[in-house]
Amino acid sequence: MLKTIKTIDNIIMKIEKFFLSYSIILTTIVLVGNVIARRVFMNSWSWAEEVGQFLVVVTTFMGVGYAAREGSHINMSALIDLSANKVKKVIAVLSAIITMITMFIFAYYSFKYFTTVVASGRVTPALELPVYIITMFMPIGFTLGGIQYLINLVLNLKYKDDIYFNNISPLAEYDQEIVSK
Repeated sequence: MLKTIKTIDNIIMKIEKFFLSYSIILTTIVLVGNVIARRVFMNSWSWAEEVGQFLVVVTTFMGVGYAAREGSHINMSALIDLSANKVKKVIAVLSAIITMITMFIFAYYSFKYFTTVVASGRVTPALELPVYIITMFMPIGFTLGGIQYLINLVLNLKYKDDIYFNNISPLAEYDQEIVSK
């Protein structure tokens, strides 16, 4: 079962990397291009800010799951660093449960918001795209984040001697990676 989860997770990771990579690249191209157009040609692109905002939303919400997998979210590790391994394990499990539940609650409410936006028929001012194209990334991102914390919980429950604050390597290996950087 864990192998199947990892296979699905690898597919999700590739999709997330695609969205994250191209969103950041396109944001840079559009916003820098707009600056050049405004300063050099004295003609700003009316749609650039809208596209930039859209791509920031995509990057933010698609990055939730990716950061959870990598253990890259901001955290307060002083308590963890000073704790014994048994306490670290409890913190890892509780953190995964609480964050997973929070992510799924956010996914639920953001999906409700998404359906409200779909029903409203609102469009963006410059490109006249349906606003739901932007807001759909909210429930997707929160759901992917919740799935990552579920995987984290499964890893912590399955491997009793290892402590996972990410879904890639146990805490001891993770600490070694940080020290070697």
